[in-house]
Amino acid sequence: ANFFLGAVGLSILSIMVGAMLFAAGCYDGSLSEEDRVFHDNLHPNYRPDSSTGDTPTFWDLVALFYPAMTGILAGTNRSSKLATPNRSIPKGTIGAIGVTTLLYLFQTWLLGSVVSNETLIHNKLVVAAIAFPSPVVAKLGVVTACVGAALQCMAGGPQLLGAIAADDAIPFLKFLTRKKRRRNDLIKTTNTKGVEVLGLDGIGLSRSLDKSLPLNVDFESEASEKVEAENSKRAVWFSWGIASLGTLLGNIDHITPILTMFYLIMYGGINFCCFLLAWVDSPGFRPQFKYFSKGIALLGFLWCIGLAFVISWQMASLALGLVYVIFKYIRLSSGNRLEGGGSSPGADWGEVIDSVKYKLTTAVLARVTGSENFHAKNWMPQILTVVDTDDGGYPLQSEVLALAAQLQKGRGLNVVISIKDGSFLGDGVFEKSQHCKTTLKKFMEKERLTGYAKVIFSEENYPETVWNAVMNSGLGPVSPNTVLMSWVTDWKKLLTQDEDDSAAAFSENDNKARTVDDYANTLKGLINMRRVVCILKGLSFPQSRDKMPRGSTIDIYWVVDDGGICLLMSYILSRSTVWRAGVKIRVFVVLTDADENPQVVEHAVVDFLQQMRIDAVVITVDLQNASLQDDFRADPWDKNCPSGVPTLTVCEKFGLKKGGDDDDLTVASSLASYTYGGLPSPCNGSKPFWHNSCMPCTLESTPPTFPTVNNMPFDNNHERDSMMRQHQKQQPRCLSLDTAKKFNNLIRRHSSPASLVVTHLPLLHKASESVDFMEYVETMMNHMNNVLLILGTGVEYLTTVA
Repeated sequence: ANFFLGAVGLSILSIMVGAMLFAAGCYDGSLSEEDRVFHDNLHPNYRPDSSTGDTPTFWDLVALFYPAMTGILAGTNRSSKLATPNRSIPKGTIGAIGVTTLLYLFQTWLLGSVVSNETLIHNKLVVAAIAFPSPVVAKLGVVTACVGAALQCMAGGPQLLGAIAADDAIPFLKFLTRKKRRRNDLIKTTNTKGVEVLGLDGIGLSRSLDKSLPLNVDFESEASEKVEAENSKRAVWFSWGIASLGTLLGNIDHITPILTMFYLIMYGGINFCCFLLAWVDSPGFRPQFKYFSKGIALLGFLWCIGLAFVISWQMASLALGLVYVIFKYIRLSSGNRLEGGGSSPGADWGEVIDSVKYKLTTAVLARVTGSENFHAKNWMPQILTVVDTDDGGYPLQSEVLALAAQLQKGRGLNVVISIKDGSFLGDGVFEKSQHCKTTLKKFMEKERLTGYAKVIFSEENYPETVWNAVMNSGLGPVSPNTVLMSWVTDWKKLLTQDEDDSAAAFSENDNKARTVDDYANTLKGLINMRRVVCILKGLSFPQSRDKMPRGSTIDIYWVVDDGGICLLMSYILSRSTVWRAGVKIRVFVVLTDADENPQVVEHAVVDFLQQMRIDAVVITVDLQNASLQDDFRADPWDKNCPSGVPTLTVCEKFGLKKGGDDDDLTVASSLASYTYGGLPSPCNGSKPFWHNSCMPCTLESTPPTFPTVNNMPFDNNHERDSMMRQHQKQQPRCLSLDTAKKFNNLIRRHSSPASLVVTHLPLLHKASESVDFMEYVETMMNHMNNVLLILGTGVEYLTTVA
C-alpha cells in the first residue's frame, strides 16, 4: 500500500512541477514551443471523435470522467478490517474526497491554461510528456494507479459480494459461500493483545458480545478464517469473470458510461435509504457522524438520479429497471423461504419500506382522528369476519373468507378473528394461538384476502368476546364497521334441551360451547353497537380463484329502506374478479300493500339506480298478504326496537303510498306518543346491554292499555279511519313462520337459478325467543344455497355526490 501511494504521489508531483516549468518556459519535456499556448481552452470546442464520428457533449464527458471520482466506499467495503470503523471511515472518506478534488481541479486548470487544445486532444499521454524530470516517472505512476485501483476493486468488490451471499440477501449468490453463516453465530477470534476471545459473526467481525443474548455457539466447525478465505476466493473469481466480460467491448470509453450509471444508482440508493431511515426516525438507525443530515442525504439522492438521466435517460431507465427486477426477486425469494420454513433467522435484515409504511399509517391516522363519521360517498366496509377454526387453525366456514376477499373492492380494512375456549394463563396457549394464526393467514392468502388475522382464547361468554374484538380491532376511523358471520346450517341437529328448558348448546370441535342464545345475543349486541351485520349461508359459494359464468345473477330482494346497504354491498361484490365478467344485478322490489302501483314503483327505483350509477335490472313482485315489511322494519310506535333499524318500506322511501297513508304515519306517531307517554320502557332494568331496548314488550311486563278509538277526539271521519287502521296494526307483532314460508316461496319462484340472493336480516327484537328467530331465518332461506342477509345502521350508504 505504501509503495503504491508513494509511486502515485511522486508521479503527481512530477507532472505538476513539469507543468509549471513548461509554463515558465524552463522545461519542454517531450513537447515543443508550439504546444505552449495560454488560455487556449477557455471556451468549449467539441469535435467529432476520430474513430466513431460522434461529437461528444458535456454530459458524455461527465459520464466518461465520473468513474475517476468513485472509490469513496473503499473504507466501508473493508470495515471489518478496521480497528475503529466508526471514526476511520468518515475521516478517511471525507479526506480522500477533499484531496482528490483539489488535485483534479488544480491539475485540470494547470494543463488547460498552458497546453494547446490540439495537443490535449491528440496526445493521449500529455501528462507523461510534460513530467519532470522524465516521462518515465509519470508513466510509472499511471501504471501504479491503474493496478492499485484494480486491486482495490478486486479486494472490496468480492468482499462485498461475499457478505451479501453470506447474509443470504440475494439467493442466487449462495453458491459463493461454502458455509452460510448466521448473524448471531459466535466465533473464536484474537484481539489486538493476542488473547483469544469470543465475538459475533455478522456484519464484518464485530468483537462485542452481549452474553444475555441467546446465541449459537459452534466450536466444532471449521475456523472462521478458513471459511472466510474460501468464500473470498469464490467471490474473487466471480468478480473476475464479470470484469472480464466488460473488456470484450474493446474500448474503455464504451465501458465507463455503463459503470457511471451503476455508480450513480448505487450512491443514490445509499443516500435514499439514509434519508428514509432518518425521516421515519427509526430507532435502529443511529448514525455516529455528528454532521449527518437527512436533507443532504435527500439532495444526494436527487442529484445522483438527476445526473443519471441527464447523461442518458435510456441507460438510467435500464439501470433502474434492473434494480427493480433484483428487488422483486429478493422480495419473492424471501417470501418463499418464509413460507417453506427454510429461512434462517439471520437472513431477515428488515426493510426500510416497512418503516415508511408505518410512518405514513400513523401520520394518516393522526390526521383523521375524530372523523369516524364518514360521508356516504366516503363510506367503505371495514369488515371483521368471524370464523370458527379447529385445533390446527383450519377454517370450518371458508365461504365467509371467500366473501370477505371478494368484497375487497370496497377498499376497506379486513380483520379475521377466530374465538377459542381457553386462557393465556395456560401453558402453550400462546404458542397454539400463533400456530392457528399462521394457518389462518395461509387460508386467507389462498382466498387472496389481505388483512389481519387474530386467534382469541377467552373464557368469557361468546357474545362478550365478539363484542370486545369488534370494539378493540382497528384504530379510530380504521375500525370494523361491518361484521360478517356464517349461518349455522346444522343448528337444529345440535340443539338439545337443558334442564332449565333454555336453548341448548352446540359446539364445534375444540371451540367453546355456544348456544342459540349466544348466537342471537351476539347479533343483538352488534346491532346496538351500530355495526352493519352480514350473515352468509354459502353452501356453494364461489372461491376467490373461481370465475362465475356469464348469465350469473345477484338477486336483491328490497323490502324496506335500509339506506342502500344491500345495493352497495352487492355492487361492490359484482366488481370483484370472480363476478365481474358475466354477473348481472337484479333488484326485486317487494310490494306489500295493495295501494302500491307496480309501474310507478319500478320507474322510481330505476330512476334512483341511474342516479346512483348502479347498473341493475328492476323487477316488482307482489307479496301483499303476508305483512312481510313488519318483520324487517320498526313501526313508529315500537319503543323496543334498537336504534338504526329500518322504519320505512321502499314505497314509503320514495313517497309512493296512496290512500292517505302519509297521514297514517303522522297519526301513528301521535298515537304512539299518546299511548306510551309517561310509561316506563318495559325493557328498562339492570340487564346486559344487548337486552336494552331490544326484547319484545310481551315479556316480563304488562302491555300498556291502549285508549279506545271512541274515547279519543277526532276532527273528521278520515282521521278516525286512519287511527282505527293504526290501532289495529299497533298490537305487538312476533316473527311468523308463515310469513317466512311465503317469502321463501317468492324467492324460490323468481331466483332459483340465482348465484346469490341478498336481502334483509329480520329484526331480532320481534322474536320472543332466540329459537324463533333461528327458525324464521332457516325457513326464509330454505332450499337455497347462497343467501346473504344484511342489516344496516340507519344511515345512508348511497349518494349521488361523486
